[in-house]
Amino acid sequence: MQTSNRAVRLLLACLLVLTGFFGVQTVYAETKTEAIERIVRRYHEKGQFDGALLVADRGRVVYKSAYGLANRSWNIDNGTDTRFKIASITKQFTALLVMQRVAEGRVKLDSPISTYLPDCPAEIADKITVRQLLTHTSGLPTLDDESGYYQNQAPDLLKPDRLLKTVCTGSLQQTPGTKFNYNNADFILLGLLLEKVTGKPYEQLLTEKILQPLQLKNSGLATQEAVIGKQASGYLFENGVYRNEPYFRIQNFYAAGAMYSTVDDLFVWNRALDTYRLLSREYTEAMFAPLPSLGFVALGSWAYRLELPTGEKPLLIERQGSTGGFHSLNIRVPEREASLIILSNLDTSELYNTYTKTGLPYELLAVLLAK
Repeated sequence: MQTSNRAVRLLLACLLVLTGFFGVQTVYAETKTEAIERIVRRYHEKGQFDGALLVADRGRVVYKSAYGLANRSWNIDNGTDTRFKIASITKQFTALLVMQRVAEGRVKLDSPISTYLPDCPAEIADKITVRQLLTHTSGLPTLDDESGYYQNQAPDLLKPDRLLKTVCTGSLQQTPGTKFNYNNADFILLGLLLEKVTGKPYEQLLTEKILQPLQLKNSGLATQEAVIGKQASGYLFENGVYRNEPYFRIQNFYAAGAMYSTVDDLFVWNRALDTYRLLSREYTEAMFAPLPSLGFVALGSWAYRLELPTGEKPLLIERQGSTGGFHSLNIRVPEREASLIILSNLDTSELYNTYTKTGLPYELLAVLLAK
């Protein structure tokens, strides 16, 4: 017994000596929330993120914060309730409005658009289906910046008859259904199709079918002239200087990109998609089913499996938006009921490289979805 006690005392003495020699070290495990905060702050301090961000897992918000300035002229901070132009995230809303009409039997995905838009020239409308508009495979000519469409201030530009003529002009650039070619004209035409089928303006339909049922009180269609409370201004950062974004008339993006929103409203939107509040499971899954032959495009979104550091490959539903100084990203992970929503008013915020396993969104997803 004495030998045993002597051995224990000797071992304890050795441990005390080693502790004094090397110093006492506290083992501290960083929480997911702390890791997310650290990553976001690093990108902000590098000048690669200003805006608001929300991260949720299993249907609950785990992190929400805002960085940088909403208005640099007045030094007004971004907040989590700041409203941002969300650009092409609008397309996700338009796609759901179309799928609701499909579920009602009022629209068929594989019918030619001439069925619904008889005033669109037959040489275009007879060859393009609703599905091809939703997947950017229509072959329609683009409404690019060089045409001046997005700067056009003509008061009647967005009247349905004139807008239809603007979009349905020229010849098809490719055989419909053969190749993905991103094009705002596809969703502008879908907005006109919705108006024709329902007899209601797009904005009214958006409000009645989505915004009001979900009580998205901080979302809507923006116009260049309207004063929208708590809306961020967009900025470019060039040669070490912040500049105001170039002029464009936001309402000209129409059903393809004219919405504004907040991170909280987009989280409510994501939860509605997760729980099939606006559309049945059957039609929701059809809307977000990946189409690998077209570059993983879905109907109004992208859908693909992303390999994580753990080796897992969850399905991501991704929708990006970019216009002027605004960059936006909305990612859902349905199997986890997880969301990553990033809204930025600074053009140096690079949010669109998740699939390459680099950048802010990927680093956040790697932390969020770790076991």
